Amino acid sequence: MVKRQHVFYGWWLVIGLFVIGMFGPIGRFSITAFIPFITKDLGWSRATIGFAQSLTLWMYAIFVLLSGYMVDKVGGRKTFLIGGIITIAGWMLLATVKSPWQLYLYYGVLMALAVSMTHYVPSLSTSRKWFRKRAGLVAGVIASAWAAGSAIFMPVMTGLADSHGWRYTSLVCGICFGAIIILFAFFIVRDSPESMGLHPDNEKIATSSGSLVIKETSRTVKEAIKTPQLWLIFVAYSVSSIGVSGILAHVVMWGVDLGSPEATAGIFVTAFTAPFIISTIGGGWLGDRYGKKRLMLIGLTLSALAMVYGWQAARTRESLMAFAILIALSHGIQIALYAPYLGDLFGRANVGSLFSIITLGYGLIGGSGPFIWGKICDIFGSYNVACLVSVPCYAIAAIAIFLVHPLKAERSG
Repeated sequence: MVKRQHVFYGWWLVIGLFVIGMFGPIGRFSITAFIPFITKDLGWSRATIGFAQSLTLWMYAIFVLLSGYMVDKVGGRKTFLIGGIITIAGWMLLATVKSPWQLYLYYGVLMALAVSMTHYVPSLSTSRKWFRKRAGLVAGVIASAWAAGSAIFMPVMTGLADSHGWRYTSLVCGICFGAIIILFAFFIVRDSPESMGLHPDNEKIATSSGSLVIKETSRTVKEAIKTPQLWLIFVAYSVSSIGVSGILAHVVMWGVDLGSPEATAGIFVTAFTAPFIISTIGGGWLGDRYGKKRLMLIGLTLSALAMVYGWQAARTRESLMAFAILIALSHGIQIALYAPYLGDLFGRANVGSLFSIITLGYGLIGGSGPFIWGKICDIFGSYNVACLVSVPCYAIAAIAIFLVHPLKAERSG
């Protein structure tokens, strides 16, 4: 007699992926915490550091093609383990940076590789293999992990960098964060429910008593890339990320410009990440119930309006705080729904590879955000104009999602 499982293992997996998601992506945002101290220590311009932030997104976009393929072929567990090792190396080498080329290599390339194996693509792709009915909710929870990690640790990192130096902070964080990723990947992450004799959502299918068989059709990557649906989602995910990547790269320095002390400027990241947690989880839950496409359209429209507010009103520390909260609430509603939506359209089997394809656009196109925002600030002396540039980006993304229609169902015997 088979012992009944009281708690579906998929929920333990969600805990593991959430913890990994808290610590892995912080590598990408480390420069955001360190930028006031690096500019003072090394005398580099914001455009120089902004280019490094854009470079890491561009390289991340390329590397996720590898991590997405690895999730589908060798499993998420091994992908996370390798990512944890590279995370330690990236943070430790970042602590030794003395010239721009080292920043571009260690942070722009190596850290990008580490984040590609510990962030959205492997996490959301692995979770989509475990969940179908609750895919949106689960994706929202896991997608909020980086925000939770940033909300907690970014102020700590700015405080440590102020008191002990940004190099020491980078060294300590790298060792601690990488070790946590490795431990949770090894002991908790499993590649798919089938690898444990289970089914998505713990559904009971195909029994000898004649239970209804739930059949899922998955399209190959080759079939998917021939559809306009994939490329419309590619466009939406890419251009909608320009503004938010620029904000995350420069919000600490924006706060310093408006009079915030360097040691406490990390609070502006918390102002973004804390409400982002609520909106991603809520957006995922609502997407399961009222339709992912509908929630994505709502989130993109509200994000465009939030950028208008940033352009017109974010001129004091208080209004910048309000702007960070508004863009987090609006952008977060839709951002976690892309991987579940891909699974709905194309099936679970290749969701890792398909998500990595649209993430390529996120990095190559959306990754220009930090450089654009830094350049605009160097030219105009403020970040407000950069908000205006981001408004049409969200409008284009909303139009692209609106044009996505369900694929014709294939008939089966």
